[in-house]
Amino acid sequence: MRRPRADHRALKVAFLFIGMPVGGAEDFALGVYPHLAPEVDARFVCLRELGMLGEEAVAAGWPVELVPLFPRKRISPLAVWKFSRWLERERIDVIHSQTYHAHLFGVAAGRLAGVPSILHQQKTLGAMPLRKRVLFQICLQGAKKILTLSEQTRGELSARFSTPPKRIEVVPNAIDGDLFRPTADKRVIRRNLGLPEDEILLGTVASLHPVKNHKATIEALAILRRRGLSPKAVFVGDGVARKDLENFALEQGVGEQIVFAGRQRPSVPWFQALDFFVLPSFWEGQALALLQAISCRLPVIVSRIEGNTAVLGENHAGYFEPSDSAKLAELLASATTDAANREALLARNAVIPTCRDAARQLKRIYSEIA
Repeated sequence: MRRPRADHRALKVAFLFIGMPVGGAEDFALGVYPHLAPEVDARFVCLRELGMLGEEAVAAGWPVELVPLFPRKRISPLAVWKFSRWLERERIDVIHSQTYHAHLFGVAAGRLAGVPSILHQQKTLGAMPLRKRVLFQICLQGAKKILTLSEQTRGELSARFSTPPKRIEVVPNAIDGDLFRPTADKRVIRRNLGLPEDEILLGTVASLHPVKNHKATIEALAILRRRGLSPKAVFVGDGVARKDLENFALEQGVGEQIVFAGRQRPSVPWFQALDFFVLPSFWEGQALALLQAISCRLPVIVSRIEGNTAVLGENHAGYFEPSDSAKLAELLASATTDAANREALLARNAVIPTCRDAARQLKRIYSEIA
């Protein structure tokens, strides 16, 4: 039986991850952490490895713990039991899991230890294999609270998994507006980053994964090249598709136009260096990079998918269908050749949630379920 929490003690919250690579879920937790109220004693818990962002947090002196109970993708009952004992020893009051395998581990161990868990669904819902769907359903039933990034995902979770809407709350992605803001002189930033100082520069900050659909941008650049336009582009990020994308860019004749910059931290100057931002993803929960680009007052060209329309509304001028590289090429050409067209792509009416707002919302949720 778990001991009741003393009223005067801060709520102990475990942000649970398998590892912390560069990603939206990890950035969300790291962004919110400094703004949590003193009544919340949060820590980051990694079950396999720290990852790049976990190591950054350690270097910054933040509370990160490696509890290596999940070395492979198969979850063992013994590991779950060991983690439940760890939760009891550490007197954790709330588990806040951020990714699928962390949900499986956290909800199961939390049930054994009597610790309420929060399942934070950071992505939109795609098709799921039967086994994954069944396990996800079990996690939803076992979690005390479910968080989503948008109202649409909230509705889909409720409908597809028969989850009572009152158990689901929307906590949108959030950014630190003190960090992500426009710059007065792109030339200086570009010089420091080794980027072309005087050319129109488009780009993205996203993992190099097929779901991000970077091939559409490369195809669009190839279309523009055939029309006599050769804008420069920078892809900030890394991932399994990098070599394939580099080869594809060479095949399309635009290899020299694209800088594959790899993972870059901090990411702020890479946003500030751009003239406009492109995000051609097939799906997004709610892209943190899009919020960061908007906060840096960049014109944005994005695929028409739920995660993007939730931020920009239905009538943004910079939409294209993810499979329509020709339409993307038109938008890129318009933004490249005319400053007025770039101005029309600014998301002037987008509401950008702040990390302080998210921290206040999470503090309330933790207090309600602990």
